[in-house]
Amino acid sequence: MAARIPVGGMIARAYGFAFGNIVSNLGAIWIPVALLWTATYYLQPPLATQLQAQRDPQAALVEAPMLLALTAIGFIAQSAQLAALTKEALGLRSGNAFLQFPFGAAMWRTLGSTLLFFLVMMIIYIGLVLVTVIAGGITAVIVKTYGVFIVIALFLALFCALLYIATRLSFFLSAVAVAEHKVSLIRAWQLTAGNFWRIFAAMSVILAPFVILEIVFLGFLLAPLFHSFHASMTPLEITALQQQFVMTVSEFPQRFWYVAYPLGLLATLLLYGMYTGAAAYAYRAVAEQGGAPEVF
Repeated sequence: MAARIPVGGMIARAYGFAFGNIVSNLGAIWIPVALLWTATYYLQPPLATQLQAQRDPQAALVEAPMLLALTAIGFIAQSAQLAALTKEALGLRSGNAFLQFPFGAAMWRTLGSTLLFFLVMMIIYIGLVLVTVIAGGITAVIVKTYGVFIVIALFLALFCALLYIATRLSFFLSAVAVAEHKVSLIRAWQLTAGNFWRIFAAMSVILAPFVILEIVFLGFLLAPLFHSFHASMTPLEITALQQQFVMTVSEFPQRFWYVAYPLGLLATLLLYGMYTGAAAYAYRAVAEQGGAPEVF
């Protein structure tokens, strides 16, 4: 029988680790954050130029390597942060927190797990979409009266299936990579058996404040554009307004770096800290039955 993970314990550990261990957490991630900030500072302006000229295929082609480079650096920096914080949350870190080198084997295993997860989810997504479209088309033809409702129900089922699979596969990715020294989606799936709703409930509570703050932030950026919108706008004007919004979002970190970077660091510390804190607590609750007692 699968071990049950206490929802309250996950939430308490998430907040306790993120806020109570914030100084050591900063020491764990400051190097990858500095790498990401440096790359963003130098690569973001050319990418903003690309957005302005996004109708020009040649301009997009020229800037494509910079976009790929920034994406790759982002994945590496994110994996380094998750690996370092997971090690911190599991109590596996040795030495001073600020003198760690977070680009070791644990980071590469976390990166490999993340890339494998995205690849598997893409394959599953394509397969489920094809099945949903085919099944929806057949049922819509056979049962014309309720065809629309059947198609909507199928797409809702698709969304729920993707949410379920993504949660089961991703929650223990960094914990397995760090504690068990392997890249294994199967192991992550096994460890979450019987705990989907507990994990979903805990992560919903943990992520809710960040979602609300994100909505408020986007509302702040969108407010000037809403004043420019009117019902008689042409499609070209709407497209131009959308491009203006994209430019506003992309230019914000560059223009207001003294606000964006500290807030981004704080958000990263809290968001990643809460996730790794909750995942480490949950991992400890199930790993002994899952065959990894040597971690402790």
